[in-house]
Parts: sequence; structure tokens; C-alpha cells
Amino acid sequence: MPKPNRTVSNSSRDLRTLLHVPQHDLQSHLASRLEKLGFPTLRAAHVQLLTAIGGTGETGVRLSDLVADVMLPKQTVGDLLDELGTMKMVERFPDPDHGVIKRVRLGPKGKVWASEVKKVSAATEAKWADRLGSKKMRSLRALLEELAATVEDRTTNGVNGESSRSRSR
Repeated sequence: MPKPNRTVSNSSRDLRTLLHVPQHDLQSHLASRLEKLGFPTLRAAHVQLLTAIGGTGETGVRLSDLVADVMLPKQTVGDLLDELGTMKMVERFPDPDHGVIKRVRLGPKGKVWASEVKKVSAATEAKWADRLGSKKMRSLRALLEELAATVEDRTTNGVNGESSRSRSR
């Protein structure tokens, strides 16, 4: 007797659910790997900061730019950075162009964390490509990148998706 098809029609799931399933799969793989390596369980805001800082390399990022990027209050970002600094995930250093301003970059543990996140993400993406086929996976990635770019563009250009052009009229 054949197995019953447990696939639910896409029309019965809302978008939030459809996005949550693969995100949960990736997060589970990440949590498992990072726990095995002895990393503490991080709050979502910590991960958001580490991700934003990780793309800046050794030059790091100014606190004001980081606040704008993650859209959290300056005091909250400062407190989170203090916590991450205690864990050796980030480090603050003087801005070479300005005597008072500090910059932030990944610390030694933060670099290992970022490297592991990339490895697990790539392995998970490869697993999904095996399931979907490489052509569908490339299409999925292209669509997600396009969607992310349009959402980010609307977020940076205006409040609640309203473009700066439409606000100035």
C-alpha cells in the first residue's frame, strides 16, 4: 500500500507558515552545530548584530551606522554590544579617522561563529538543492534575493514601505 501524501497544498498555508518551515530547518541545524561547539544560545537581537557586523571585515562599523542598519535604539545596541563583548564575540576599537568614535568588529569567537553559520547555511542549502533539484534551488535563491532587495529598498527609502519620493510630494 502506498504511503499517504502528507504534502499540504500551498493554498492552505499562509505565507508566514511557508517561510517559517525552511527558516526553522536552517535554525535547527545552526543551533545544533553551535551548541556542539560550545557557543551560548544567543537572542535574536544578538544574532542580528553579529550578522550586521560580520559583513564589515576588519574595518568594523561605527556604532551610529550599526544603529541605523539594525534599526534598534542606540542604548539597546550599546547594551547588546556590551554583552557580546563580554562573550568575546565582538570587540570595540578606536576609529582611525576620529579620536573619540569607536568601531566594532567581530572578536575571535565571533569570527568562529560567523564561519560556522556560513558552513551550516551552505550545507543546508546544498541539502535543499538535493531535494528540489539545482535548477529549482537557483530559482528559489534568485527570487528570495530579488524579494529581499525590494523589501530592503522600501525599508531604507521610507517608513512602512512609503518611498522617500512619495513622501516629498
